[in-house]
Amino acid sequence: MTDTIEFIDLKAQYRTLKPAIDARIDAVLDHGRYIMGPEIAELEARLAAYVDVPHCIGVASGTEALLIALMALGV
Repeated sequence: MTDTIEFIDLKAQYRTLKPAIDARIDAVLDHGRYIMGPEIAELEARLAAYVDVPHCIGVASGTEALLIALMALGV
């Protein structure tokens, strides 16, 4: 006997969120600041608040994240 596990309907979720996603993408394309733009500052602030820490830094890769953590620890 096999049980079926239903997957999340990502298409339905995307359809619901598409206007908001498209608006944010359009904003980035309009101002052209893909790096260190206002959306990144907002993400960092919201993530810091979510995990209840004073600061959050968005980086381009896991390697950079590990390097920053090791540098902060003096390694």
